[in-house]
Amino acid sequence: MILLFAFLVQASLAVHDEKREAETVILVSMDGLRWQYIDEGYASTPNLDYIARQGVLSKYIKTVVPSKTWPNHQTFLTGLYPESHGLVANTFWDPVYQEKFVLDYDCANYDAKFYNASEPIWLTLQKSGGRSALYFWPGFGGYPEKPTFYEKPAICPVNCSEVDPKELKNMRNATRDGWPPYIHCMVNHSEPSQQRIDKIINWLQSDNPPAFVGLYIEQPDSTGHGFGITTQRYKDAMEAVDRDTVGYLIHSLRGLNLFDKVNVIFVSDHSMTDTSSTRQIFLEDYINLDDIQLVEGGTVGHIWAADDKINEIYQNLTDNNNSPMTVYKKTNIPEEYHWKHNRRIPPIFVDPDVGWVVRTSRASVRQGNWTVGDHGWPPMKSQSYSVFFAHGPAFQKGLEVSPFNTVDLYPLMCKLLGIEPKPNNGSLENVKMMLKEYASKPTAKGKVTILESHVPTILIVLSMTLYIHMISWA
Repeated sequence: MILLFAFLVQASLAVHDEKREAETVILVSMDGLRWQYIDEGYASTPNLDYIARQGVLSKYIKTVVPSKTWPNHQTFLTGLYPESHGLVANTFWDPVYQEKFVLDYDCANYDAKFYNASEPIWLTLQKSGGRSALYFWPGFGGYPEKPTFYEKPAICPVNCSEVDPKELKNMRNATRDGWPPYIHCMVNHSEPSQQRIDKIINWLQSDNPPAFVGLYIEQPDSTGHGFGITTQRYKDAMEAVDRDTVGYLIHSLRGLNLFDKVNVIFVSDHSMTDTSSTRQIFLEDYINLDDIQLVEGGTVGHIWAADDKINEIYQNLTDNNNSPMTVYKKTNIPEEYHWKHNRRIPPIFVDPDVGWVVRTSRASVRQGNWTVGDHGWPPMKSQSYSVFFAHGPAFQKGLEVSPFNTVDLYPLMCKLLGIEPKPNNGSLENVKMMLKEYASKPTAKGKVTILESHVPTILIVLSMTLYIHMISWA
């Protein structure tokens, strides 16, 4: 009897320890992957379909305003809306620093002061003694502390550490055709996804592997911007991502017997919509361009101007009620955008209708007839949401969940990693149903359910009850 009692106590503690053990998380972002084309079956994605059958699927998850790359990738890792984490756009003006932030290829992208409002999950993990890995993840280079494993920018004609930030405005002249218009320092986006995955696999095989891995793939976004989303090229790019990223990662993890031992989450930062030469708004038709600075244009319009010009500019932009745009003063931006309470939000925000873009003048844009894909409009208007597929030991199998918010991913990943989340805008309650730990287990009669997380407590109670009986028998 004593041996039985000891066994039950040990079993209860073993289950408890198993539930507390942190699990590896791999987060894969495929930029601009259009969820609608997967849902409609327009593109063939057998590998994502397999993940859906073997794991968890949501038709889409609700991304943040604006539906741009840098804001959404920072939200993935912090659980914060852009007005809280500070990366309010791909390009923005900071009125305190009196400097402009520019994504990816500009030295400002690596300036720590633009990132100091939030701590990403990989950094929290490292501060708690864990290890992390990031491959080309947008914005990670802005933190003084780097991931345990990471791939450094490979194209750096400028040593950004030696540049006075106040001089950057003189170093932003276009020197290249196409995108980007110039390069200070950036990662090598031409590196094949399979090569990136091979390096990640090597990191996972190290003596002390990372517990969190973030992998960024810039396709099919790049193709969508260049050719539009209704083209064969975009469809091919989607299918290539499914094959060369999703499929290759599955194959590589299986080769190491890791596929069923790590939790893999596949997302995108936004969907895409076609724009065209016939759907352009030119600010020169409404206002004096000498009075403004358009810090970011296209699918959004960030207008900065002298305080004494704001009312006049706003009035001129709103006089034409038939224009395909909504114009807000900062104070009137809808609260549901969660894109308002930050000094980097412009005093005037031009919100074009979906499919329309805002430019300064006709002379400043590409000529001729064209159609290209774009994104940035508020996702609740443009349906520019993210895909979501997940597989691993923590996730249920063959489960489709209702759409949830991007901010909810952060507490979910903290749960899997076993770390305490920083204050955030997400909620584990919104997503915990996809985890095995919270799945109900029916008894043989199907009338009573026992939550798996309560098993240790139940075993302890049974053990103590048996021990009491043993004493009474003695």
